[in-house]
Amino acid sequence: MKQLIKPDAAPDLGLPFSPGVAVGDTIFLSGQGGFDASGELVADDVEAQTEQTFRNIETLLAAAGASLDDVVSCLVHLSDLGQFAEFNASYAKQFPGPVKPARTTVGSSLVAGMRVEVTVVARRPGGTPSAGAPAGR
Repeated sequence: MKQLIKPDAAPDLGLPFSPGVAVGDTIFLSGQGGFDASGELVADDVEAQTEQTFRNIETLLAAAGASLDDVVSCLVHLSDLGQFAEFNASYAKQFPGPVKPARTTVGSSLVAGMRVEVTVVARRPGGTPSAGAPAGR
């Protein structure tokens, strides 16, 4: 059964998709950008947008009973791959632990002035490891 993840504190852009969906212990977040709760971009630079993007991701994950520590995969779209170093420095602050999420970063034409968009897959804490997978790694 699918569970909608749409907290009041998350930006609502009025578009036809769910901000997040949980299925069992797996959480799927739609691509998040640097929009504040009013739906406005926080700034024009990739660092500030990345920070706001992850605040939005944290809000959605918290509504699903998870945190950034539970993220297993990120798909990152950058409007300008020349800003990769700026983005990467901001991104690294979000995941300080030894096990980082798997990540793919691509250049994309983004809408509404976005410089970065991040799609996340996470696993709710307390889920059981897949059969044959070592626990705790």
